[in-house]
Amino acid sequence: MKRLCLFFLLNLFSLALCSQTATLEVIDRLPVDADQFWGVDTYQHFYFSRNNVFYKTEKQKKFQFQDLQLGELEGVDLLNPLKILLFYKEANTVVILDNRLNEIERINFNFISDFKTVDFAGVSKDNLLWIFNADLQQLELFDYENLRTRSSSLPINKKIIELRSNYNFSWLLYPNGFLKFNINGSLIDRFTFENVISFNIFKNQVMVQTENHLEVFTKDSNNKIIFKKPEISFNQFYFNGENIYIYSDKVLYTYEFNIVNN
Repeated sequence: MKRLCLFFLLNLFSLALCSQTATLEVIDRLPVDADQFWGVDTYQHFYFSRNNVFYKTEKQKKFQFQDLQLGELEGVDLLNPLKILLFYKEANTVVILDNRLNEIERINFNFISDFKTVDFAGVSKDNLLWIFNADLQQLELFDYENLRTRSSSLPINKKIIELRSNYNFSWLLYPNGFLKFNINGSLIDRFTFENVISFNIFKNQVMVQTENHLEVFTKDSNNKIIFKKPEISFNQFYFNGENIYIYSDKVLYTYEFNIVNN
């Protein structure tokens, strides 16, 4: 019932829902020895890395991927659990893995004819990737089968801090807010938001971490649900629309939403 209530509230944002406060309740604690927690897929499998080895836990099984030549693992996209994206910024390379963490594809942007320096990468539909081209300062939709750019945005004259995406849209975080783009490279929305530490997306919902709160909004950052942050230190969290997963001091906490009626 609580989850249905939350779903209903989130989908009323477009009808000018006023900001609401909410609390989080711990429903699970799981010891995880990791350097980085990357998230949870749609099948409730966990992903993390330790000593630059990428792991997936599936019930009693554990899978792993490692390539020391690629350097530090910079980013992971779990949108499609059958095509998991790993981004190695130092090597300017994206690796696509299957659901057993076997390598399917490797795109080294240093060796394609249209050389690109990539700052961020994410999954889009079919065989397309969202990439941020640091040389041209633009967001691109890149076809990794044919090694060509399908569409691109106009140059962006802001410092881009982070990229998150789904199949149809990409959100770019800059110091004072967000830019939202569609698959044609068109800027379709912008949200002012100060003091963002990090953010995650689920479908079209954006969850933002600030100093004291976690805040969820969809179409209007002024109309949001605000959660008081748990009293634990953390900088790694994941949001999947039902729960919030927070990794702190070798423990993965699962929190359930509780709406507070004002």
